[in-house]
Amino acid sequence: MRSAYEENRRYFRQAYESGRHGWAAVEPSPYVARNLTHVTRLGGGASGVRLLDLGCGEGRHSLLAAKMGFFVVGVDYELLAVVRAQDQARPPDLKPLLHFLVGDLYALPFRPCSFDALLDYGCLHHQRRADWPYYLAAVENVLKPGGYLLLSVFSTAFESFGPQKRSWHLAHGAYRRFFTAQDLHALFDGHFDFLNLEEEREDKRGFWHALLRRQSHCPRTVKA
Repeated sequence: MRSAYEENRRYFRQAYESGRHGWAAVEPSPYVARNLTHVTRLGGGASGVRLLDLGCGEGRHSLLAAKMGFFVVGVDYELLAVVRAQDQARPPDLKPLLHFLVGDLYALPFRPCSFDALLDYGCLHHQRRADWPYYLAAVENVLKPGGYLLLSVFSTAFESFGPQKRSWHLAHGAYRRFFTAQDLHALFDGHFDFLNLEEEREDKRGFWHALLRRQSHCPRTVKA
């Protein structure tokens, strides 16, 4: 676990230092925007709803959520990503709603059940399958029962999935996994209910976008 984890960190550090990382830094995903809107409709609005943006990067989705009225905490383990996110969060009217900090998925500095919603755009698909139970435990620990998980991960329609049809690969040191719908159900069924699941296919890109609701049982404890 740890060697692959450190390779991922090295990859992201270099990507943010160079600025050539290949993903959008400012424009939010329309799928995230749509699922945030679903959450506001289901919850009667965004005011007072605490949202954790896990692996927030430069903060494009955190900023969108704050503009919609969510109280947002963005977390990323790369300092440079957090610095850039803070630079984007300068509008005075958003400052009370938007906070960023350096943090680790597997050691989140929050009390249990601190958030009403959690957004993961591209974090899970960098976790090895053997680490999925730890990921699930971390999410369940910080998310309230009945809270929402907004998830986006690579699907097997992604170009990098390749002709070998292997469910993962390494590129520039970073681990990437490509999910099927069955993978997502195997991971989350029994812990979350799927409210929405759709696959984005555009050019050579493929993503699953899901909106899930945490079931009302106590968080599990998984020892590393």
